[in-house]
Amino acid sequence: MSLAVTSRAIVGKRPRVSLVALAAFWMLTGGGLTQLGLNGAATVVVFLVAVITLPRAMLYRPAGAGAADAADSADSAARRSARLPLPLWLFAGYALVSFIQQRTLDGAQNTLVYLSFVAVMALAAAWASPGSALLLLRWLRGAAVLTAVGYLVTVVVAGPANNEVYASRLFGEGIWIGLVAAVPLAERSRRGWFAPFLLVTADVLSLSRTSAAVCLFLLLGLVVKGRRRGEFRRALLLAGVFATAAYLLVTRYAPLRDRFTQNDQQGFAGVEIGTSGRSWLWSNTWNAIKEAPWLGHGVGTVQATVGHPHNDYLRLWHDFGLLGLCLWLAAMFVLARGAYRRRRATRNGPEWAIHHAALLAVVGLSLNVITSNLLVYLFVMLPVAVVIGTSLGLGPGSDQELRRTHPSSSNPKGYTLDLRGFLKALARRWLSVTALTLLGLGAGIAFTTYSTPQYQADSQIFVSTRTAADISQLNEGSAFSQARVQSYADIISSPAIAKSVIGRLGLTMTPAELTEHISAKVKLNTVLIDISVTDTSPRRAARIANSVASESSRMLVSLETPTGERAAPVSIGITRQAEPRTDPISPKPVLDAAIGLLAGLVVGVGLAVLRETLDTTVRTSSALAEVTGLAMLGSIPFDKEAPQTPLAVGPAGYSARAEAYRLVRTNLQFAQVDRRPRVIMVTSPLPGEGKTNTATNLALSLAETGARICLVDADLRNPCVAKNLGLVQDAGLTSVLIGMATTTDVLQSFGEQGLSVLTSGPMPPNPAELLASDRMRQILEDLTQEFDTVVVDSAPLLPVADTVGLAPAVDGTVLVVRAGRTPGERVKAAVSALHSVNASVLGGVLSMAKAANKGYGYGYGYGYGTPPTGTENLVTPPRKEADTVGISG
Repeated sequence: MSLAVTSRAIVGKRPRVSLVALAAFWMLTGGGLTQLGLNGAATVVVFLVAVITLPRAMLYRPAGAGAADAADSADSAARRSARLPLPLWLFAGYALVSFIQQRTLDGAQNTLVYLSFVAVMALAAAWASPGSALLLLRWLRGAAVLTAVGYLVTVVVAGPANNEVYASRLFGEGIWIGLVAAVPLAERSRRGWFAPFLLVTADVLSLSRTSAAVCLFLLLGLVVKGRRRGEFRRALLLAGVFATAAYLLVTRYAPLRDRFTQNDQQGFAGVEIGTSGRSWLWSNTWNAIKEAPWLGHGVGTVQATVGHPHNDYLRLWHDFGLLGLCLWLAAMFVLARGAYRRRRATRNGPEWAIHHAALLAVVGLSLNVITSNLLVYLFVMLPVAVVIGTSLGLGPGSDQELRRTHPSSSNPKGYTLDLRGFLKALARRWLSVTALTLLGLGAGIAFTTYSTPQYQADSQIFVSTRTAADISQLNEGSAFSQARVQSYADIISSPAIAKSVIGRLGLTMTPAELTEHISAKVKLNTVLIDISVTDTSPRRAARIANSVASESSRMLVSLETPTGERAAPVSIGITRQAEPRTDPISPKPVLDAAIGLLAGLVVGVGLAVLRETLDTTVRTSSALAEVTGLAMLGSIPFDKEAPQTPLAVGPAGYSARAEAYRLVRTNLQFAQVDRRPRVIMVTSPLPGEGKTNTATNLALSLAETGARICLVDADLRNPCVAKNLGLVQDAGLTSVLIGMATTTDVLQSFGEQGLSVLTSGPMPPNPAELLASDRMRQILEDLTQEFDTVVVDSAPLLPVADTVGLAPAVDGTVLVVRAGRTPGERVKAAVSALHSVNASVLGGVLSMAKAANKGYGYGYGYGYGTPPTGTENLVTPPRKEADTVGISG
């Protein structure tokens, strides 16, 4: 669901330069305004201007548009609905309500940024015009390139990660926004490819880790354009190249390596990766979130608690609770989905570019905020809002409009990926889903089997003050203790305590190794410290935990004792001794197996859905009709015996496959009622789709009616008719084309029905020229004088030009498409190739289709697939002289 903002400046209007210039200006100077302390004032100005201008923009009418123009259909078509997601409006309203409750300065600034983001997006959608798309992208790209060049000059003078002109921590944010504009414009000029790689180079030299990673990810947009199949494979290849380059840079380039490791020495998955203090911020923010997880603490409160958390998802969760976070994520999802659909529904270059940029903007923003504070900086949010809003204003607003304007509005699967389609996808790929699920289960069991059991022992200490003469001193002492306990927890897990415990217990490990097994946690709003120790031996874990508690008490009291004093102001007592536990904390067989099973199932289902989404092959007759717009002549079921017995004659003549060919024969009668085709060409988009078997069996089926039928093998590159029928191929169509024989000389007969066959003959060096020649037309005309119907098996359409040259010489073409193999775009290209030469297309045949059931039968005593008793006594129908099989029988 979404709310609409009407865009009335779509057609024939000049682009609104004000918003474009504002977005580029904020990219160039936004970070500087933040450093000068002017960001808040500028945010207020932008918000007020956007809110004041938005109602007028929504009611704007093009100059000269009177009542007659309003009634004009073209003008009505020009007014499109730019739909902003309903979750985005709800989020803005939720932020406003939260600010009214809090009324803090930080809350006011954050709320203004959120509201400005929505207002500017709506304004950009209302003012969108065809000219504004390219203008916006070029200005943003130009601003980013100018910034990058200026920064590269400072790198030469002062080295990487300098703050001579631009703050390095803010520089990367403008660069990735510039990349959002540069990637869609890359292929519009020869020099367009230079800008994206220049921007990435500058970002890498700024040593901004998150934005550099996001920029490399956005570069994948150079190959993932939603236009061709196989882009996913190219994206994986390019991602591999980027990953290799990033690894080499991090390991070989000293400044970047130090940036990753030489700060707070945090670890992730066993690898030391510096987080620049973010891990502490994230931990504190998460602890605060747990106090009010559903509705949050109020907008802007996180800055008063821990400062900027360097993770906007945690910020949203802290300020607005899980409800606000879900609203924001839903809004981003709807915006990304809408941009993706508009991009697919657009052929126009400028409009496709802005939709591609909008999709990259949503993806880039969603990735960047994982380790950054972008949602409260207008110099980031404003350009993103203008890009997305312009895309909204230039695209169809509803799903119905998207389906109508999609250049390939047909669905090659024959269904949408709703719940029913989702279940169909899982049923089709049940084997891979089952295999991955079992693999995950096996991995969980293997982890449990080969993991060394770990036991945990817990002890607890209590921190208090020694003197408390009255209630006031008691409260002061309690506050003093609570202020100290967090520092005590850090000391407990320090190497100094570990060294004392090792000496006391005689352990054979280093203090650094022991500290990895010790953790101390303070219970919220208490003076209790829980000490946990993990070890492979439950008894040793308990001994270490008790020793850590006693050594910590002694050392902390010693540290708190003032010089020259005998007693410390604090007293630390052990409130719980550790006891050996018999049950290990890891591995947990049931939990590990369940996690493995669930992970395998998720991966299997995700892979199935991904493959189904990327699969554009035609699978059903209805899908083929949608893709091509042709009449469906029939669907040939898959028969595993077909490679060995390609002809549906004899015992195979009573199979479902044979009956399907008869249905195709019958449907051909109604393909062109006014002008019945005498020469029917059978072709396919690609090789291996069953066109030769279809042509041969169609000819045999027509011959069953008693008509005079001739089968011509015009596939001069890979002829198969003679091999299938067991005939001689040495002389045939090629011999007639070059004048070495006549058709009467080389015609061969097959079967009791008297099917005449003109095989291909020797393979010529120039088949396309021969088939497009006047001599080929004359041969077909001569054959129509002798036969009722001529069936021509030709080469595939897309790999070679033979069939395109032959198509105008025949009366009609039957297109054979293999189910589950041929992509929808290839089928459309084949139909377009036929239409380009004004060829008549009679209809489509889906070959090797999955049968709905294995067999069916009548009450007459036999079913398809089982020949009736006494097959040898069946009589061939007599030849009917007056029956023009050219489609009357």
